[in-house]
Amino acid sequence: MADTRARDLGVPGYPYVAIPHPLSSLTSAELRARAEQVLPEVLRVLGVGEARDVGRGWERPARPEEEAFLPRGDAVPSLIEFCYEQGWTDGLPVVPPTEELVQRFLAQVQRDPDEVVLSQEHLGRSCTVRLAAANAVMAGCRPEHFPVVLAALEALQALVENRAVLMPQHGQAVLLIVNGPIRNRLAFNCKDNVLGPGDRANATVGRAIRLVIQNALGIRPHVYDLSTQGTPAKYSFCIAENEEESPWEPLHVERGFAREESTVTVALAQSTLHVEQRDSKRPEHILLSIADSMSYAGAYFPWRFGHGSIVVMGPEHAQLIAEAGWSKHRVREFLWEHFGRRAGELRRLAKAGGLDPDLPDEAFVRFAPGPEAITLVIAGARNAGVSTVCPTFAWQTATRGVPEARVHE
Repeated sequence: MADTRARDLGVPGYPYVAIPHPLSSLTSAELRARAEQVLPEVLRVLGVGEARDVGRGWERPARPEEEAFLPRGDAVPSLIEFCYEQGWTDGLPVVPPTEELVQRFLAQVQRDPDEVVLSQEHLGRSCTVRLAAANAVMAGCRPEHFPVVLAALEALQALVENRAVLMPQHGQAVLLIVNGPIRNRLAFNCKDNVLGPGDRANATVGRAIRLVIQNALGIRPHVYDLSTQGTPAKYSFCIAENEEESPWEPLHVERGFAREESTVTVALAQSTLHVEQRDSKRPEHILLSIADSMSYAGAYFPWRFGHGSIVVMGPEHAQLIAEAGWSKHRVREFLWEHFGRRAGELRRLAKAGGLDPDLPDEAFVRFAPGPEAITLVIAGARNAGVSTVCPTFAWQTATRGVPEARVHE
């Protein structure tokens, strides 16, 4: 039966060991005796010991590369535990930042390793190129990802300079948006499951930024990270724009870069909220659903600088809207006009602090200072009417160019 099953699964000759039954009625001593009885056969099939030819037409392939490069003993687990002991992790295991690995990352950029790329003056802490490389190693990046990490840190510096926006109680995370040819060269995901797990470039580059914030700036949970409630996005929050299926110019072109340039845009976002709208093809219906999701009361509180939102619009929504003749500018204007709540609703929810008491209940209170507070990026798969909105407390964003990196084949 085992031979037949192996053929059915496409692995004829798959080695196996037959263990006499029954087993469930045996005592512990009898089970041990049975295990000791079959152990030599198990070792023989695994190729351990003298015999590597396991018979039945199958031979375990010799893999000298494993023997040559795999660490011996407990070296790797010990290094990982060492990183935990130093407080260098985000709760998940990290890749130990050996000198050899850090040097491979530094070789990707022509920068002084001691150059500061991110600092927080009020904390007296900063991150150098070398420290950024060490954290990128720990995050699991490949060396060719490092230029993206550096560009993201420089954009983040522009966003947070002289302000404590990385340590508020709002629990916001750093969102990275990658544009340009480097998306495809380094395999950043911009399509299905774009805000989810599964793609190394997205996962590790986003994680590297969080580790830098924690390890270089010292903004770590229970110390300077003052979030009342965090977000899973703090582990990693990195997407790429689906430029190929967007009907409009991509984000980096909108911001003055050439289409063939690669960039990374940095924003701060509090959470993600799924927006389902498959019931209408009319732009107004789609955009009102998105604007309504942007305007939930929990995301609003009186704030003199106003609020913002990042809209990750699915390609299907974007194409339906564009086919009706709407430009990206018009979309952003429409969203801004409907991003808010009526004064009476804010009063009912005790969210009316700062409002003019003479303002009638019917008056519409816009949450954002202007359309520029709404960042619109197209990402996801073109297979359903789904978009996502990300409320943001500090709505400003920053974009930086990414120098081309060498790709290790």
